[in-house]
Amino acid sequence: MGVSTSNNQEFIRLDVWSQEIKEILQEELMADAAVNWISDFPDGNEIHIPSLSELNVRPYVEGDEVVLDDISTGEFTLTIDKYYNTGFIIYDKFKQDSFYINQVKSKFVQGITRALMEQKEADIFGLQSKQTASDPNNINSFAHRVAGSGTSGAIAVQDIAKAKVALDKANVPKTGRVAFVDPISAYQLVTVDQVIRQDVYGNNARLKEGTEGQSFLGRYLGFDFYESNFLDTDSGLTNIDGTVSVTDPVYNVFAGTETFIGAMRLQPELESWRVPEKKGDAYDGTMRYGIDLYRPESLVVLGTKSTI
Repeated sequence: MGVSTSNNQEFIRLDVWSQEIKEILQEELMADAAVNWISDFPDGNEIHIPSLSELNVRPYVEGDEVVLDDISTGEFTLTIDKYYNTGFIIYDKFKQDSFYINQVKSKFVQGITRALMEQKEADIFGLQSKQTASDPNNINSFAHRVAGSGTSGAIAVQDIAKAKVALDKANVPKTGRVAFVDPISAYQLVTVDQVIRQDVYGNNARLKEGTEGQSFLGRYLGFDFYESNFLDTDSGLTNIDGTVSVTDPVYNVFAGTETFIGAMRLQPELESWRVPEKKGDAYDGTMRYGIDLYRPESLVVLGTKSTI
């Protein structure tokens, strides 16, 4: 005896829901690589770090009175000024009715920490604004804020070379240099023949072939290149360095030793509690820290166009 589908529609589910939940795609967080996170800051909301001046060397003639410099000191102050919170509530009715309640609760609890860490990532890259806007920010006569010299403000190899020489002239150690670039800048570099040829040296093959699941692109002119979507941006026609303007720029960061400094007062802390007046369960996350530009001479900002 045959069973007819058309005669037994009441036994067939018209809508079938998967047990899998579609999540938002997330990228690596890597800005911490440019931050010196200090630990000797157990209390208070400000820490003062003394800084020393350089000594002067002068010609000396025998018998003359020596010139003694007064030791001048300054200080750098780091303030715990970032305080963030995020959370959500799950109502009883949703808990009672939803097939996905356990998955939803688990994913959103994890999402609290992720959201806070993404905010920290954006705050670190946002420190590019510590430089003076629309100014080359010269140190030892070399610009530390430049605009892309490619077409319409695209990144070019000479821009990377400028960042290198700016750090070199500022006596920034050659070890540990990193560059965080926008995916559009990474695309522009792929089209540059000189960079493509570097793949014979090994790691730069990733720049040509893809990231292999990582944001590390390769090494070029002493910088380890990473790709990020959390870089700081501007809208409209923006003057980058006093002479060149770029439309809707993104600020790529080239950093050397101890470029940024930070202190974490409260790592992401999660709490949950019952909210009887709303008939629901609340979940909350809080984070508190301070970050700042520590060595201006160790930072080069490259403003480039954000479109292909």
